[in-house]
Amino acid sequence: MANAPDLSLIAAAIMPTSNDLLEKVDHFMVDLLLDLNSSPAQEAGLYHLQTGGGRMRAKLALASASLRLDTSDAVAAASACEFLHNASLIHDDISDRDLFRRGHQTVWAKYGPDVALCTGDLFLAAAFKAATTIKHADVARQITQSLAEHAARVIGGQSLELATPTQSRHWRVRDYLDATQRKTAPLIELAIEIGGTPCRPLAEALGLAYQILDDLDDQPIGSSANKIDPPHGLHAMWHHRSRVKPTDAQWAYNRCLRHVNAALSRANKLNQSMPEPLATEISYLSNQLAQKARRSA
Repeated sequence: MANAPDLSLIAAAIMPTSNDLLEKVDHFMVDLLLDLNSSPAQEAGLYHLQTGGGRMRAKLALASASLRLDTSDAVAAASACEFLHNASLIHDDISDRDLFRRGHQTVWAKYGPDVALCTGDLFLAAAFKAATTIKHADVARQITQSLAEHAARVIGGQSLELATPTQSRHWRVRDYLDATQRKTAPLIELAIEIGGTPCRPLAEALGLAYQILDDLDDQPIGSSANKIDPPHGLHAMWHHRSRVKPTDAQWAYNRCLRHVNAALSRANKLNQSMPEPLATEISYLSNQLAQKARRSA
């Protein structure tokens, strides 16, 4: 009797690997930009894509999309998520005056703030353009609506962080956590829900942990790090103390890590009800964040 075929090998031969799909996403994004009218914003956008990135949202979107979309539509949906995310990065770098990202000059540092602003706007348009290429009309409409809703939530969260507090009111810890969650969670939620699975509490937990750890990267803690500047998130934690002491920065840092661990614990519990292969991709992200938190402790 012949041996039974190895179904895993057959599946591997038929289905693209994760890296194959991520390459398709990268090519899709570049091709979509090239199809637009030539402009300084297009040139800057192509430069930004060449600087790379973890494509975390694309990975989540691809895993989620596999629940109801074919490969080409999954790639388009993941590309829409990445365009929206990268638009927020380009705009964020202008606000923070960050000169480098991923080891390369930021778009505003290389092309100027005005062209960078246009480039971020171009990426917003590209996200919606990507969604229109999805063949499944109902899904395309749902994703387009989600793009608009989640983009608006991110803009609201970012504006909370950047708005100047009134003289009678300083930022509190709760303000920081609210702004942090609102500016990061929506784009994670967008990626996870591509497959049609509601996930807001899970996305909010992951987004909070992800953004706090990102803020910690921006804020060195040590004997000379007694001042925490806005708009970076630790400012709120530091400002929460009524009397500022040299130890307050470390206190704020440790409190941030406690919030990270609590958020990841919530995410892991919520992920137990998520379908595969999405649950595995979420677990991988959660484990990465947990490892980063341990290294930061």
